[in-house]
Amino acid sequence: MLSSGKRSLSREDIKTADKDEKESLLEHDSDPDEDMLFTRPSTSNGNEHVDDKIDGVKLQIQEVADVMRDNVQKVMDRGERLEDLQQASDRLNLAGNEFREAAKRAQQRAWLQNMRSRVIIIMVTVTIVLFIVDEYNIYIKLYLYYR
Repeated sequence: MLSSGKRSLSREDIKTADKDEKESLLEHDSDPDEDMLFTRPSTSNGNEHVDDKIDGVKLQIQEVADVMRDNVQKVMDRGERLEDLQQASDRLNLAGNEFREAAKRAQQRAWLQNMRSRVIIIMVTVTIVLFIVDEYNIYIKLYLYYR
């Protein structure tokens, strides 16, 4: 959701505005003055050279208008593609954050498992050492007793 000041616009509002603008630019492409320019009666009074020039200018104007309509359409298409890219970028960003959190949890679990293993190894080692020391003390006591 985009916000500007106190107003907030949803994506649907923006899409509707884009659609309306697109329609107004592409469908309502000629105004009455332009129509009059292209359809006005000849004022050359039989002078075909002037009519040819006017027709050439009309043709050039029509070509420029067509090119501009194509350009507007391309800009609108590009805007849609940019919006798609932005959405894909947002999805990738979310996926990256989730992956980072999962990796951190996995690292913490691995560290905890490693510490558990170390504690178990130390406890087994201490138990064995104490057992050996106790057995040694028993042998010493027996040796001293029977001596």
